[in-house]
Amino acid sequence: MKFLEWKEENEISFPEIDKQHKEIYATINQLYELKDSNKEKILKLYEELLKKFREHFETEENFMKQHNAIELFSHRLEHERAFKKYDTYFSKLKRKNSKFNDEILISLKTWIENHAIFKDSKLKKYAN
Repeated sequence: MKFLEWKEENEISFPEIDKQHKEIYATINQLYELKDSNKEKILKLYEELLKKFREHFETEENFMKQHNAIELFSHRLEHERAFKKYDTYFSKLKRKNSKFNDEILISLKTWIENHAIFKDSKLKKYAN
């Protein structure tokens, strides 16, 4: 069983966003699998996750702008808070004596699942 399972009911029927969600889930699963590995591998993959977050957040926000989504402002704020949190963790992780821990994985899992269920699911009405 994977650490984080993508569910079809989370799809919003906008192919680019759905694809990005699946890639983010897959990257978090890879981090879970590497959690006890070489720190350099973890840093590289974590940096890739942050890049995927940036691209995905931009895609979602542009999608919402195109559809005049009333949720754009609150959605953008949630993206900004999440990115800042996980980018700050990345900065701390790069320090020499720091270690990757399960706490960040649980936080990532909880955040992405809640965001997909409670926020992104509202985008379905714009995708149809």
